[in-house]
Amino acid sequence: MASTGENETPARGVLHRLLSIFAEVKPREVFSVLVLTLNVFLLLTGYYLLKVVREPLILAGGGLEIGGQKLDLDGPEVKAYAAAGQALLLVGVVRAYGAMARRFGRMQLTTALTLFFAANLVLFFFLARLGVPLGVPFYLWVGCFNLTVIAQFWSFANDVYSPEQGKRLFAIVGIGSSLGAMFGAQIAKRVYVPIGPYNMMLVAAGVLLACLWLTYLVHRDDLAGPGGGEKKADAPPGGAAGGFKIIAGDRYLLLIAALTLVLNWVNSTGEYILDRTLIESATSALGQESAPAAAGEEAPAAAGEKAPAAAGEKAPAAAGEKAPAAAAGADPGAPLAAGAPVYLVDPEASRLLEGKIAAVKGGAFDVEAGGKVVEGAEKGLVHPRTEKGKKAALGAIIGTFKGDFFYWVNTLGVVLQLFLVSRIFKYLGVRFALFILPTIALLGNASLAVLPALAVVRVAKIAENSTDYSVQNTARQALFLPVGRDAKYSAKAAIDTFVVRAGDVLAAVGVIVGQVLALSVRHFAMVNIALALAWLGVVVGIAREHKRRAADEPGAEDLKAA
Repeated sequence: MASTGENETPARGVLHRLLSIFAEVKPREVFSVLVLTLNVFLLLTGYYLLKVVREPLILAGGGLEIGGQKLDLDGPEVKAYAAAGQALLLVGVVRAYGAMARRFGRMQLTTALTLFFAANLVLFFFLARLGVPLGVPFYLWVGCFNLTVIAQFWSFANDVYSPEQGKRLFAIVGIGSSLGAMFGAQIAKRVYVPIGPYNMMLVAAGVLLACLWLTYLVHRDDLAGPGGGEKKADAPPGGAAGGFKIIAGDRYLLLIAALTLVLNWVNSTGEYILDRTLIESATSALGQESAPAAAGEEAPAAAGEKAPAAAGEKAPAAAGEKAPAAAAGADPGAPLAAGAPVYLVDPEASRLLEGKIAAVKGGAFDVEAGGKVVEGAEKGLVHPRTEKGKKAALGAIIGTFKGDFFYWVNTLGVVLQLFLVSRIFKYLGVRFALFILPTIALLGNASLAVLPALAVVRVAKIAENSTDYSVQNTARQALFLPVGRDAKYSAKAAIDTFVVRAGDVLAAVGVIVGQVLALSVRHFAMVNIALALAWLGVVVGIAREHKRRAADEPGAEDLKAA
């Protein structure tokens, strides 16, 4: 059990009172819980640095397709193929990790894994300097890195804390995860331009080394606690069997694997629904009567907009104007003049409008679109009516929407983690917490089946993802508290890596089948409804097994009520 001794310093007394706001913490646990929280905060910060680096590297690969639209953007289909590649790669990763877990103690295992990934980042840095293409390899590597390192952290935390401690303290440790996700993205956005993507790899490597030092502090603190723990800590935690064999021989672990599989299947399918609905919403106004009405001109607005834009725009919008800026092949960043046909981004409604420039005012534009004149539109919201302009405008809509989406997901996740998770665990128990996310997913997809609008998808996915990152993540980690050390390391690594990606692969197969059968968003929502019902069935099975293994869990009667 982690401890810093019985004597409490005045400073620690202040920290103890502060932490007690969020969960029940004993004085001797303050040091370990704070260090573990900082550790996972840095891990998530480092991951988001690498995630921001990953996107431009993979996006530079060429044309992609989202919701039937040909774009040079990372869409559901490419993510699906990458997930399949990661799943295959993770089979080897899980086997290698299991072999290491059978030979090394927990600190040796953590050190070897951390140094390996840090060395990989240094290698990627030098390969980039030599001009080696890194898009796909780095994309696959980041997926394996994220799952493996985070799984290793929670395995270590499960090993340090007893089931009773973990039930209380994981709610606080999870705060570091939520805050790391929220602030990591902001930090990455601010340092990307000043230091560049490849230097960010070196920064992330440094973050990993800092995390290794923090892990050592908790390890040493655990050994110094009442009763020590050297014998357990030095013993290889992997057991004789590999992770997959351990899972296959344990009903409880099989159910946890099934939970992880269906959770990621539902989530990935929901992400596809969100992306597809966003693209359809963004382009729904194109070619409709609103564009001609907006122009009010004999010129053209919707009359086969694609042809004029691509063909050189003789008569249309530029009719007699001095700047045919939207002619075929025009640079989306080229200067625009009055009369030029353009796409106007409406970030509030996440849609793209066709119109033409009514007047130019310095760096801003008055644009006739959607039946009215929009005054003072910024340059980033106005793009020439060309294929390049359309892709740039759609990129602006997607970036604006996703930035706002992630903000609300992370903010709500932090609020849930700070003020609700510990109380749910204390008064209702881990088993009850497991029912919350599938219920939200069921209600959200039922709403989508009735009204598949972007606003509905947005609210449903914000509720689902924020709960996943807070309540569900903490509860899922707590499920490993009552299992043996071999399951906490080898089996957990297999579940948190390969099984997670296997769920993504199943979602990808569903997307491909859905495209062949021309399924609508409603159909995908119905698939998720069926999966959510199966998910609830799996949770019932886990709750029964967990009740049998953790007799001290509060709220034992909640399963009957659920």
